[in-house]
Amino acid sequence: MRVHAAVLVAALALTAGCAAIGGQSPDATTDAPEPSQSRTDEPCETDLLLTSEGNDRLTPKPLSDERPDRNPEAVGEFAREYERVFAHNHEIGERARDVTVELQGTTVRSVDDGFRVRVHVWTRTVVNTPTGATDTGATTRESFYDAHYFVSEEVLRRAETDRHGTLPDADLSRSGVTLACWDG
Repeated sequence: MRVHAAVLVAALALTAGCAAIGGQSPDATTDAPEPSQSRTDEPCETDLLLTSEGNDRLTPKPLSDERPDRNPEAVGEFAREYERVFAHNHEIGERARDVTVELQGTTVRSVDDGFRVRVHVWTRTVVNTPTGATDTGATTRESFYDAHYFVSEEVLRRAETDRHGTLPDADLSRSGVTLACWDG
C-alpha cells in the first residue's frame, strides 16, 4: 500500500508541474506573433459635428475646408479663423441674439508631422429668455477656454480645455475631434 501511495503522489506531482506551465514540455516551441507596425494606414474619418441651423437673427458661418500652407504663420492664421467660425457656430441656438468671439492669443509650435496650435478664446452670447418666462429680457453668458488644433498634411483635429489646460497627446489622436481629412 505504501508503494502505491508513493507512486500516486509522484504521478500527481508530475502532472501538477505540467499543468502549471500550460501542459507543455520545456522543449516545446510556440510561434511568436510578428511585430506589428507602430503606425497603421487606416482611412481618415471625420467626426460628426451637430450644428444649429441658426435662427432669424443669426446664421452659421461656413468653415474652411482648404488645407493651409505648411508654415507656422499660415497654420496659426488658419486655426484662428477656423476657431472664430467654430466658436460662433457652436454658440448659435434658437434663442441666441448675438455672439461675440474674441481670440486673445495664439501659439504655434512644430510637432512630429505637423503643427500644434493653441488659441485663447473668449465668447459672449446674448440669449433671449425662454418662452413663458416671467422675465422678458435677455441674458448673457460668457466662456473662456483654449482651443487646441493639430494641423498636418493629412488631418485637422481640434480639442478644447479650460484656460491654460493641457492635453495628453501632441497629435490630439486621443483627445481631439477630427474635423477634416486631406489627401497627403
